[in-house]
Amino acid sequence: MKLLSFARKKSIIVIISIVSLLLIVNAALIYHNKNIMVKNNQIKLKAQQVNYLVGQLINDLLHNLDMSIRGYGITKDENLFNPATSVIKSVDERFDEIKISLDSQQYKVDSLENLRESYHQYIDFILQMKKVADQDSTQLFKKMLKEDRGLTLYNQWVDVSAKIISHENEIIVQANKEYQSAINNNLYLQAIILLIGLPTMGYVIYKIQHDDRQRLSLLAKLMQNNRKYIFNSGTTIAIDDPEEVIENSIENLQQASEFIENIANGKYTAEWAGLNASNVALNETSLAGRLTYMREQLKQMKRDEERRLWTNEGLTTFSETVRNHQGELTSLSNEVIRFLTRYLGAQQGGLFVLREEETGSFLELAAAYAFDRKKFVERRIEIGVGLIGQAYLEGETTLLTKLPQGYTYITSGMGEATPGCLAIVPMKYNGKIEAIIELASLEKFEDHHISFLEKAGEFVASALQSVRTTEKMRELLTTSQRQTEEMRAVEEELRQNLEELQATQEAASRNKNTEENTGTV
Repeated sequence: MKLLSFARKKSIIVIISIVSLLLIVNAALIYHNKNIMVKNNQIKLKAQQVNYLVGQLINDLLHNLDMSIRGYGITKDENLFNPATSVIKSVDERFDEIKISLDSQQYKVDSLENLRESYHQYIDFILQMKKVADQDSTQLFKKMLKEDRGLTLYNQWVDVSAKIISHENEIIVQANKEYQSAINNNLYLQAIILLIGLPTMGYVIYKIQHDDRQRLSLLAKLMQNNRKYIFNSGTTIAIDDPEEVIENSIENLQQASEFIENIANGKYTAEWAGLNASNVALNETSLAGRLTYMREQLKQMKRDEERRLWTNEGLTTFSETVRNHQGELTSLSNEVIRFLTRYLGAQQGGLFVLREEETGSFLELAAAYAFDRKKFVERRIEIGVGLIGQAYLEGETTLLTKLPQGYTYITSGMGEATPGCLAIVPMKYNGKIEAIIELASLEKFEDHHISFLEKAGEFVASALQSVRTTEKMRELLTTSQRQTEEMRAVEEELRQNLEELQATQEAASRNKNTEENTGTV
């Protein structure tokens, strides 16, 4: 009987202690699950980095080796062989970085080491070709070039990279599963708290009905806990009105349940009714505040994921576009400005390519999208002149939300309007600016738009460097062929002159013999 009496007197304290413990456990598990999310994000990033590094083995190393030896074989210009020299110095460092990451994942790196050995063999072959080129052994150089060992190395890379990328993708999928599991665990815990809280609330109501003397005390404690742990509206509630106190508590629990359900269903626009600027400070540690904070975190994570997917998909498609058109500057320029303008939702765009002549460097409009003709009557822009020339000089992105008067207009069938935002982005590769892109939009460009443009600029700048290298090689080849033809023409003229001289000498000799014979007679 004494134990039963003690339990009745201390029941509210026991209930409050259990709820407090659950909240502490809830906070601890939220923190634990947050660590799981962070850990899996790091795992995903590391796996994505490995995929990127594996891709660079072909996009950077093999490409530079092939282009360098071909350019050097034609021109004997050491500057054209510098990219290959850089590859030779960094190839082991690249492979070691991949190997370290794969070792940490307990992935067998035998195939990677075989690929490394193949790269070294190919490098030795490239150095042999360079020696052959230095000896002017053109036929032998062509024969070695036709062996196309780079294709064999590329096929080996395809096989090795496919396995590594598949392994990394499995890691990413597993990390996503664990990430989602952590989110689900948080939601399950909140549901458990609600399931425990509802019976607890019913018990409190029962105690109020059967113990009138403790009614005010119990109601005060209930209201306090409700405001502290669930939601504090900041308004006054009459303690002596049981219906109002209980109704408020049930509404908060129902709202919490609906709020959690909405978040679980991905409706991150859900709002906690009554939570506003006047009472947000009161709910920093309440369930309403924590759920709202969690909603904002999930919303931000969703936005970040959408932006990441938007960026990755855009860069993938864009890189393919650049790769398909990098053989010719005009086609490349038109496709680049068309894609970037449309993908970023801009209304106008212009691409200015760096031109280097003996008299100096300048920027030339290579392609435009939907620009008014009057804006670009002058296609040439000097370095440091105007916004575009200054952006090249400074090498930094320029973002304007207030454009100079009359700078440009967006024209449509309904009329014309001044753009709300202008982005001028230098396109750099290995620290060298190859072009400037200018985009005008009615809407402001976000940070991820600018980041995307800067990353896309690296593809364009690299492609432009390749185009320039290819054009230079063509010019050198054309010059060499023209000089060869000229030498052949000179040789033919000398041969004809020599034949005429021999014929003249023979005729003179015959005439002399005839005269001598006549004198003798």
